[in-house]
Amino acid sequence: MTQLNRQKRFSCLKGNPKFKAVLLGEAGVGKSALFHRIKDDVFDERLQATIGIESCSKSFDVDGEKISLQIWDTAGVEKYRTLTRNYYRNTQALLLVYSVDDPTSLQCLTKWILDAENQAPMAMRFIIGNKCDREKSVSDQSAHNFAATHECADVFITSAKTGEGIDQAFVKITEKLLNSYQGPFLKESSFPCDVTSTYEDSISLSKDNNNNSMKERSCCF
Repeated sequence: MTQLNRQKRFSCLKGNPKFKAVLLGEAGVGKSALFHRIKDDVFDERLQATIGIESCSKSFDVDGEKISLQIWDTAGVEKYRTLTRNYYRNTQALLLVYSVDDPTSLQCLTKWILDAENQAPMAMRFIIGNKCDREKSVSDQSAHNFAATHECADVFITSAKTGEGIDQAFVKITEKLLNSYQGPFLKESSFPCDVTSTYEDSISLSKDNNNNSMKERSCCF
């Protein structure tokens, strides 16, 4: 990218713009494991299912500019879907997570997409296949077909356990969000306000290299 194009691309951005992204999907697909992998670069086999909401912020270096992604982890069990819907507001990215060893978890994303159409119709949608360290029961092509049917921007295959594909996925998501929102129409108010007491950290990644709100726990994962 030329210096002139870079200047045009970031001319409308002030400070450190922050996009809001919400992890969605059925209980047990590994949303919390993905969240803690991107937040702290850790994986805990004993991690229990989320009942509340947790968030963190990560800064990504995109073409030499720091762009923040505020990531929200949500509960996947049915009885907490009303709570989850409250966090769609001002969301730019919906991260729809399924488990590659569970075909049902991919099909169940349909109901989360229906919620999204009502609560955050302008948000970009991304499909994230988790647990690629296990034997796949869902082919990558099936995931891409599902994404095309539901107008999702991209598909990423990852493993929260090993970390495979996660950094590359979140860098690409941030880049796609930035490309979507760049231009003279972009206002500082397009980005959600910072959330009090969120965890803040910074990692430097380029496209060439492919506190928290309280939450309770249940005894299942």
